[in-house]
Amino acid sequence: MIDSAEKKTLSLLTAIGLCILASPVLADDVDDVMAFLERYAELEGDLEAQASMIRDDRVMIAGSARQTDQEDNMAIQIAQRDANDAAAGGPVKLVMRIESPEVRVYGDTAVASFMRLTNVFPPNAGPITPGPLWISLVLVKERGNWGIAHTHISPVVPPN
Repeated sequence: MIDSAEKKTLSLLTAIGLCILASPVLADDVDDVMAFLERYAELEGDLEAQASMIRDDRVMIAGSARQTDQEDNMAIQIAQRDANDAAAGGPVKLVMRIESPEVRVYGDTAVASFMRLTNVFPPNAGPITPGPLWISLVLVKERGNWGIAHTHISPVVPPN
């Protein structure tokens, strides 16, 4: 028969073992989300490929606009890209970087925030460096794949 002290020791060892087993799963999810964010950044100039990383039910808030229809939102973004390319005299190259990412994983949901730095290279003009943006994303994992369910974009405002 196990006495009270042995029960406490066994309970403590069981709890420690569960924590050790759970840690790699969380670390793997954080690594997966970081890889997802890097891939998303790499695809900044390819809206159609980027769209495959976005859920159909995504809500996007940027400035004073809120888009709840992802299909309509993507059509607008593609039309804007095409108009910008036409005005620039050809395809505009975009390079996006993610700085200071923070990722929190809550089961099959992750919240990521980071500063996005972008460089724009029009074919017939000098490079453009728009101001940095704060990005917050909510991602949901379904069938082992992460997808963006919510996006919020705000300009980085320097302190006074």
